[in-house]
Amino acid sequence: MNFARWGGEHNRPGNDAGCFAAALAAVNRWGGVLEHPAKTRAWAAHDLAKPTGTGWQRSGLGWVCEVWQSAYGHRANKATWLYYKGRSAPPELRWERPTGTHQIGFHDQRGKAANKPTLSKREANATPLAFRDELLRLALHSAT
Repeated sequence: MNFARWGGEHNRPGNDAGCFAAALAAVNRWGGVLEHPAKTRAWAAHDLAKPTGTGWQRSGLGWVCEVWQSAYGHRANKATWLYYKGRSAPPELRWERPTGTHQIGFHDQRGKAANKPTLSKREANATPLAFRDELLRLALHSAT
């Protein structure tokens, strides 16, 4: 989306110098969890199944899902895709999808009444502590 809106080689999809591929290879080799913004093109580029519905789904060597960081205290929805690989199936997460009180990014064309207050870049990028703890729990669980 940034490339379509702003252009520039630094915004071109897939222009991460192999960072996502290296992270995915590490999770597949040693176990753990990889998180990325929902609707990322990286999933299809690396043959990971797009999460559908609620809960974990098998994908290749691991499992995928979509969670909303608003379930962990973020003030925006902040849908996030996870890829998990471990010795056992991943544990259950908070699957509820509470509507955030704020939005990330610019207002849209729905009009003032339909738009929510916009978060600062810092808060938009922040990971709620409860979600951080959940990611750590997943990483630790992958070794059991």
